[in-house]
Amino acid sequence: MDNVKQAVLAAKNLTVKIEEKTILSDVNISFTPGKRTAIIGPNGAGKSTLLKALAGLNHRYEGSVLLGDEDTKKLSRKAFARRLAILPQGMTVPADVTVSELVDYGRFPYRGIMTAGDPKRDREAVEQALAKTHLKGYMSQRVMTLSGGERQRAFIAMALAQEPEILLLDEPTTYLDIGHQLEVMNIIEELNRSENMTIIMVLHDINHALQYADEIVVIKDHGIYRQGTPGEILTVDLLAEVFGVKADVFVNSNGISVLSPISLAERS
Repeated sequence: MDNVKQAVLAAKNLTVKIEEKTILSDVNISFTPGKRTAIIGPNGAGKSTLLKALAGLNHRYEGSVLLGDEDTKKLSRKAFARRLAILPQGMTVPADVTVSELVDYGRFPYRGIMTAGDPKRDREAVEQALAKTHLKGYMSQRVMTLSGGERQRAFIAMALAQEPEILLLDEPTTYLDIGHQLEVMNIIEELNRSENMTIIMVLHDINHALQYADEIVVIKDHGIYRQGTPGEILTVDLLAEVFGVKADVFVNSNGISVLSPISLAERS
């Protein structure tokens, strides 16, 4: 596989089957340090399956996942979590948990069964995570009282408290209104810019991928269909080929290309 040694995270000959059904087949992919990569594709293509394998949430695969040059199956859970954090879909929390308590859960890689870790460093990490997600004024609020956008930011803060090099996000704007979607995407952009954090995110919104990603990975038919920059990959032809949609393209006032679906494409 090209550039595995230079990659911060990579999958080599990755095949995932669930009950004998192939979800991903012989996937080879590498992720560039400090870049924002968006994974897109139709429903059921295997996007979340790929993310879970990369994050160590599913080890039932053939092939290998490499964090730097280390096989992730050989890393301890805590060693892995100090370097990579994931925010899956559908996160829940007990009703009485406050924002600061939730974010503090992210410090688990730095604590032992019989040790509390470094309380001063834990407090600093929690405060920094809250500041980066604009939640310092919400520390004592219960998570369940927050709006959808505030709650998502709290879960991102919990991931940031792990102090990872790499952040994986599975559809981070699902169920959020337009304003909160942009708020979350802007936080992701700022984390990448200010922390040089590698971001890998599954996105449904094609225009978010155009605006907020440096690289695009398209998954189709159990594998990598195409990979490259947004300008190279996200075209009207690709939307027709992958999603079965006809679209127009125009440039907005920020100079960013926008794809606007207009109808279903004719199927052969």
